[in-house]
Amino acid sequence: MKKVTLGAVAGVSALLASPLFAHQHESTHGEYHASFTKLGEGKPIMYTGRPIYQHVKAGDLPSEIGLFEEILPAKSLGAPPHTHTNEDEIFIVLDGTVHFLNGTDEVVAEPGTVASLPRNNQHGFWNPYDEPAQLLVLVAPGHFQEFFGAVEAAVKESGAKSPQDIGAIIGQEAAKKGVMIDMSALPPSALALLPPPSQ
Repeated sequence: MKKVTLGAVAGVSALLASPLFAHQHESTHGEYHASFTKLGEGKPIMYTGRPIYQHVKAGDLPSEIGLFEEILPAKSLGAPPHTHTNEDEIFIVLDGTVHFLNGTDEVVAEPGTVASLPRNNQHGFWNPYDEPAQLLVLVAPGHFQEFFGAVEAAVKESGAKSPQDIGAIIGQEAAKKGVMIDMSALPPSALALLPPPSQ
């Protein structure tokens, strides 16, 4: 086993501290403030008919993480199979049971489950049960949270009503964020939740 000399450690430390590797966090607020929120409170974004409560936004902390809460209705698709190129996500199942797609594997996540999903990992989630589920989602960096409001605004502006039209808007807004959706990867338990295609 090779030994790491103190000189080598000092050299690496100096390199990491150099402007080449420096990561600057700029706040539009000028400074950051502590905040306290409660689950289920505040004005939610209504994303495809379900509430998304944004508790921490990217600009709230120097780390630029985001934290949101989502109530997933019974027998509904939370997100189709998709891959983030820019974000890592952590899901915490607080209540109910949720199925996750992890690559090609289907994982049943009961309350207390923590799902750590790095960028470039294909995943999705859905609730095939008769009771709603509650999730906390941490995303880093948190700028992706803008996606939910963008979808809500685009649906209102277009007057889209059908699941197919709303799905098309979701796909367009996701692509703007570097997120690729692959509906062909939906497993049978999730496919059963989709409405029939419009004639």
